[in-house]
Amino acid sequence: MKYAIISLLFLFPAFLSAQGTLESLQNIYQVKKGDTAYGIATSHGISLEELYRANPEIIGGKVKKGMFIVIPTKTEAAKQQQAEPQTRPVTAQPVINTSFASLRVAVLLPFEEKSPRAAKFLEFYQGFLMAVDSLSAQGKNVSVYALNTGSTAAHIQQVLEEPELQSMQLIIGPADQSQVPALSDFCQQYGIKLVLPFANLKSASGIHSTVYNATSQSAAVQQRASSLFAGRFANKNYVVLNTDEPDDKGRGLLDLMRTKLGEQGISMRQMHIQGDDEAYKSALNQFRENCIIPDNVSIKTLNIFFARLKTFAEQHPEYKISLIGYPEWQTYTSSLLNEFYKFDTYIYSSYYRNPMLERTTEFERSFVHHFGYGMAPTFPRYGMLGFDLGYYFMHGMAMLGDRFDQEQHTLRYQPVQHPFKFVKDPDTQGFANESTLIIHYSPEQTIDVIQ
Repeated sequence: MKYAIISLLFLFPAFLSAQGTLESLQNIYQVKKGDTAYGIATSHGISLEELYRANPEIIGGKVKKGMFIVIPTKTEAAKQQQAEPQTRPVTAQPVINTSFASLRVAVLLPFEEKSPRAAKFLEFYQGFLMAVDSLSAQGKNVSVYALNTGSTAAHIQQVLEEPELQSMQLIIGPADQSQVPALSDFCQQYGIKLVLPFANLKSASGIHSTVYNATSQSAAVQQRASSLFAGRFANKNYVVLNTDEPDDKGRGLLDLMRTKLGEQGISMRQMHIQGDDEAYKSALNQFRENCIIPDNVSIKTLNIFFARLKTFAEQHPEYKISLIGYPEWQTYTSSLLNEFYKFDTYIYSSYYRNPMLERTTEFERSFVHHFGYGMAPTFPRYGMLGFDLGYYFMHGMAMLGDRFDQEQHTLRYQPVQHPFKFVKDPDTQGFANESTLIIHYSPEQTIDVIQ
């Protein structure tokens, strides 16, 4: 099984290098029960003659279960064909694939890096391998090539000299912004889809129609979140909770909210976290729902505010209160979940892991089963990101083929953590992920996800 072979990367990290693509492992196929030479050749996108050239011992015979045979790459097959005399000129015709029987995918990350972030990249890759395993169970054939990229522009240039990369259909990576220009140029030249899970292609980089920016930029997410909040909470009493904290991560959303609400003729009132009872009553409205937005994202602010708000709510139950918050608040649910429920809290984010869903716990159990330990308790979970991203693209390309760019909106994939909503970028002509969620912790102690 391809997945089992790739998993050797974790046992022998020295195999990963910028000079090799692990061809000795990843071009070997173990024959399964019911396989035929013709079926193997077809599923790998090569002709029977090409398979025979690479494995002369099977010519005229049957392949047997458990036998290991070599699968020639497209590059190798092309070289073989060039070496043979052509009996007549052949005119190449464009072929539109409505689906892909097999996929060739490269993952380019700094696998050998010794740094705190290296564990995140490894977990991401492990989640990606689980997506490969899931697709294999559905009968889809995926060949994966993992290359160590280092972290500099010079490193990625060295990696791009690998001839195998030219025949990929999908490349995932890199991790470092300095490596994006060269890799995106390469993918544009060879018509390869490039998915950027960590870095981003900037709009000033030119035309790169094959690039997918999978990581939503915070400014873009805030822009969409402000529109969702302003639309959902029309005719509410908006109150900014001032704290005098140096943290200004909330400023972007607040500025956008002021603009959006101002267009509707709605102004935002002000309330200081240390205000007395009368100050709170002055800012809040007894007859309308009050939407309070703290001016920073810290848990210190929430701890202080919830203590004061609890006392206020007990003394003045006639005031209806909701909170609007930030992606970072997801990291506080272990200690503040009951408060989020009590005060009807809405958090915006580009991702969400719901620990109460069966598919979440099932994925976490499966991760432990495959790798012997659980995912790191980070936000987001990088193993889930690797799975969601890998499955979305590989399953989508297998189903839609060359129609993926135009028809990906028809895919019905329920993510574990990361939903994707790619739209055309007018500057790069590539695609940007515009998925934005509103996570609602209701007083009924339910969690709803609003898109």
